[in-house]
Amino acid sequence: MLPPLLLSVGVPTKLAIFWRAHLAPAASTDPPRRDTLSLLVIRLDGLGDVVLTTPLFRELKRAFPGSSCTVVVQDAFRPLLVTNPHIDEVLSLRPVNAAWLPARARSLLSVLWLYWHRLRGRRFDVAISPRWDVDDRLATLLCSLVDAKERVGYTEMASPAKQRHNRGFDAAFSTCLSAGPVQHEVLRNLEIVRILGGKVEDSKLEISLTQRDREFASKLLANVPATSTLVAVGIGGRSASRRWPLENYAQSLNQLWKERRMQPVIICSDGEWEEACKLDKLLCSEAIIISGVPLRKVCAVLERCHLFIGNDSGSAHLAGAMNCKTIVISRHPSGGDPNHANSPIRFAPYCDRVCVLQPAAGLDACKAACLSAGPHCITAVSVEQAVAAAREMLRRDHSSSSRATQTNMAPPRGDDSPPVIDPAAAVALSKAELSRLAGNRPANLL
Repeated sequence: MLPPLLLSVGVPTKLAIFWRAHLAPAASTDPPRRDTLSLLVIRLDGLGDVVLTTPLFRELKRAFPGSSCTVVVQDAFRPLLVTNPHIDEVLSLRPVNAAWLPARARSLLSVLWLYWHRLRGRRFDVAISPRWDVDDRLATLLCSLVDAKERVGYTEMASPAKQRHNRGFDAAFSTCLSAGPVQHEVLRNLEIVRILGGKVEDSKLEISLTQRDREFASKLLANVPATSTLVAVGIGGRSASRRWPLENYAQSLNQLWKERRMQPVIICSDGEWEEACKLDKLLCSEAIIISGVPLRKVCAVLERCHLFIGNDSGSAHLAGAMNCKTIVISRHPSGGDPNHANSPIRFAPYCDRVCVLQPAAGLDACKAACLSAGPHCITAVSVEQAVAAAREMLRRDHSSSSRATQTNMAPPRGDDSPPVIDPAAAVALSKAELSRLAGNRPANLL
């Protein structure tokens, strides 16, 4: 049986490369003018990848002030970027609602639809695919289809897995970046600025919030006493093996509650509402549950929190972008493969105040990485470790009023949020009330 990625990603991408090289109309051979570049950045990965790419958008615009930047992302993440002052246009993949088709076939159709209806006939100076590891989301295919003078991406030799699954993909790019040293994904993304001849001045993350986003947070937290310590808890994770047991979160928060007046804020995706309710019942104090809320509104709440503690997931990256003190509980052993997709060296939240708690070593047969489908190596991180890390984080700076943030107040341009309804704020909200207050589509925090 052929590997699924070969049929759903490998074959279509190689066909697109062949079409671009031998059948498509020849692109202009004139070198692009660096002062008026038209840039296309294709970022079809998860929430964390999108957040970690925000410095690239800013530094491209700083390096090439007269350029225009178009970004392609999954539809769920579009609201996170429409207020970004360094992005001129955000295109999103249109979901294909055909349950009878396999998920990968729907993804392929979605990418082809986007190209045919939004990108066909357009010309770009540079098309960029920042993906360092295996491309399993068809970014290279889209990069091959678009009409661009230059195409920039990371080599298929970047990792052993990429060599297997993306063999032949180097032919899609006119400029292939080498794998480079082991480093954070933010820095790998920014290497693209340098390869294009620009200079990187700042690597901080950047998410732009609107007044409406902050009004949502203000209304939601209106009844929380000013003396309370706001602690956000991210219970989600792309796989079960990334999720620290709810009982451990409950024990950690209850210990901290005995030491200080604390208001827990549970952040999760719409499908994790029941898990959030389970955790709420285990806590000494009633929690605010934020489930299925638009991403920028989640960011506005995180901006006001004193601490985030959670799994290795998109919500942790949002907390880091808001410069919230962040504790991540990772399943990846501290002595594991530094280039693994779960490695904190690559994917820890990118902020000044972050602590990653990892198992000292993998359990059982897990050496380079955790191999289990369920919670396994992550259970080696103890409640005592989490409580100690939280105490240390909160001890360093207890005053929320003096905290500096790295967010921007975005202008009204591009704000697609509806007006915030003004219900009475409550310390705990029902799911229906929270949905009414959010007034937008659910967010995917995995």
